Amino acid sequence: MHGGLHDAELGALGLGADDVLDFSSSTNPYGPAPAMLRALAEAAIGRYPDSSGRHARARLGEQLGVAPDSLVLGNGAADLLWTLARCLLGPGRRALIVEPTFSELRAAAGVCGATIDEWRCRAEDDFRVDLSALAAQAAGANLVYLCSPNTPTGTALALDDVESFARAEPERIVVLDQSFASLSEVHADLERGLPANVVCVRSLTKDHGIPGVRVGYLLAAPALCSALEASRPAWTTSAFAQAAVVASCSCAGFVAESRARLLVDRRELAADLEALGFRTLPSRATFLLAEAPDISRMRVRLLAGHHILVRDCASFGLPGYMRLGAKPSAARARLLEALRAEGRRA
Repeated sequence: MHGGLHDAELGALGLGADDVLDFSSSTNPYGPAPAMLRALAEAAIGRYPDSSGRHARARLGEQLGVAPDSLVLGNGAADLLWTLARCLLGPGRRALIVEPTFSELRAAAGVCGATIDEWRCRAEDDFRVDLSALAAQAAGANLVYLCSPNTPTGTALALDDVESFARAEPERIVVLDQSFASLSEVHADLERGLPANVVCVRSLTKDHGIPGVRVGYLLAAPALCSALEASRPAWTTSAFAQAAVVASCSCAGFVAESRARLLVDRRELAADLEALGFRTLPSRATFLLAEAPDISRMRVRLLAGHHILVRDCASFGLPGYMRLGAKPSAARARLLEALRAEGRRA
């Protein structure tokens, strides 16, 4: 189960989506920007959108300084990861995934019949990734999946190390999931070019607080982009999604302002949780991982009793941890009061 609200669970509790304060997901709570809302309201829904988002890719390419044929738009990062798996994996091929991490590449690789291997980070190392150790396991892999900043851990890879790893493994595709990078401490990584065998996957959903729109993009070599487009149906991105891509190109200031606020929010959340006795792990993103041995029961009590949702990281293979997205001070105060109340109950 991913973060975010689930209608069946809410319905069983007699709750609606508007009743719940959601700390389980990590979209921008300060969004959307007015320009984004205007673009969505004015989207041309009376005709079919261009099947490959030609205009949106051209505008995005201008902003990023890359050719449009190096870009593929998708129905969020998850859609792009599934498209990559369908195009690059299958029976007799192998994916190497750095865990714990976002689950969609693993799920897609499994459906495609690929062999899945993992290199797992350790809690005692604060979930840091050792790319030299990963390289020793990469022989025979067709695709290597990295996420930076990673979910749920908030750790980030040094881009110099990623580049060195990719150059040493030219026969492998390295998928670098940067969905959380824009709002993170490593946002400057998005401006840097990488070797041709690196595919960068990015999300606009999180940057702009528009998870219902579903939109992301990837950067890759033109030949791979062409193969990806040919492997999927037309109209993968709606008129709303393509309008959001265009609008995002004029919202850099909004993203920068949101990032500054959210990084402060995350630091304050970590300090507040530590004061309540929760150990938090270092994070470069706008969410953090905290130890919570009773999280499976606590999550249920917080939702049912306080209408607050947190992420139980058992779904990442991390029982006893919760992930919390940064939010403004009023929301944080409500969370802390609920945690204090649950602490008094324990």
